[in-house]
Amino acid sequence: MARATKAKAKAAAAKKSKRQRLPYYNQSTDFTCGAASLLMAMKGLDPETPFDRLHELQVWREANTVYMGKGHAGSSPYGIALAAWRRGFVPEIWLSHKGAILLDYQARDDWRKAGKLVQEADAAEVAELGLPITTRKWGVADLAAARAGGAVPIVLVTTKPFHGDNTPHWLVFAGADDKNVYLNDPWISRDKGQTARTQTGRAASHAAFIDMSKYGKRQERAVVLIRGPHL
Repeated sequence: MARATKAKAKAAAAKKSKRQRLPYYNQSTDFTCGAASLLMAMKGLDPETPFDRLHELQVWREANTVYMGKGHAGSSPYGIALAAWRRGFVPEIWLSHKGAILLDYQARDDWRKAGKLVQEADAAEVAELGLPITTRKWGVADLAAARAGGAVPIVLVTTKPFHGDNTPHWLVFAGADDKNVYLNDPWISRDKGQTARTQTGRAASHAAFIDMSKYGKRQERAVVLIRGPHL
């Protein structure tokens, strides 16, 4: 009886999470996926959130701590969380391991050192604010439950399934049902016929999503849950 009740509760949470559609924002550069994802999360929680390129770049400037292949810095979970907190939202971070992430992706030693230093400083600030940082395993049911409870999960993935390359990328978990998850992907590969419409609530099977949410040789995973506002 307990198992049946639990299964029904998960199914109800999944259905509810799917119904809660989120606004879509197309990132304006190839390195602002984290900022664009945070804009979607904040706009979904507070319609008064500015939803434009200036705000996207302001958030990116605050959150960038992961140097990308071309030298542009992308966002870390710590940077995203702090940018959300400064705007009145309540973030929670789930990580596959403690400390800085995506250091293996940074090709140059000086980039790795800079990224590690700034991420560690941001992580310390997150801890000082008392914001939750949890090292844990998670599945679709966990994200669906968080979404049904009012949070918006921002998830680290690889771009390979949707875009063909293998770059770390942030997107928004908009909901789930028994078969699929639904994702707002801020990047649009126009050469593949993608549009804002195809990237809004884009479906992926549970298995495909879990696979794409493990990045690199270390299979690093990260989620930033956005709740709020707290002000």
